[in-house]
Amino acid sequence: MQILKQAVLGLALLAAPVAVHAAPLTGSIDFGGLFQGVDDSGTNVRLADAVAVDFCANVVGNCVTGAGGAFTVDAVSTGSNMPVSVGDVGTIQDFNFAAFAGPIANFFTVGGLSFDLSAITATQFTVPPLPPGTSPTDYLLISGIGTLRASGFDPTPGTFTFSGQTDGVNLTGTFTFSGGAAALPVPAPAGLALLGAGLLGLGLVRRKAA
Repeated sequence: MQILKQAVLGLALLAAPVAVHAAPLTGSIDFGGLFQGVDDSGTNVRLADAVAVDFCANVVGNCVTGAGGAFTVDAVSTGSNMPVSVGDVGTIQDFNFAAFAGPIANFFTVGGLSFDLSAITATQFTVPPLPPGTSPTDYLLISGIGTLRASGFDPTPGTFTFSGQTDGVNLTGTFTFSGGAAALPVPAPAGLALLGAGLLGLGLVRRKAA
């Protein structure tokens, strides 16, 4: 009878239900808008002298600044499961890239998607004027990591790249932004662990029977 009980235990382990987890987010999105570079006092300055990004509340026309800004989604990668569509308008928070203080929860939100920004790396450089009479072009390149979130999906590690430029005269520039899910290792199915436990139980039964 003891052998029978142990055999039943082993089979029960084999038949135990596997916990169902939500799927991770996959794919990437591209979006863009207007921004200004600002100094420590919040004054609009050349991008080469800026320490922070002040996003514009409008995506076209003259820049209107405030608490955060707006952007328009330009592309969504094929096969993406992110709850975002081309043409969606999202919001994004202003931030200091020279002395980044993160994480920033809901750094950007669009559709049913949000992104918490954890860490960044920033590079500034200026391209000198080429033809006589033209202005230099200032560039700001930022890459970062964080967490993508959407209802019904697992929190998913994500990455982003920001590219902004101004012409050195007009202090409002355009930016492009790409964000997406980071590559994740493929986990072993939980069912395999349960199968192994079940086989172990059966193995113990056979050993005692012998």
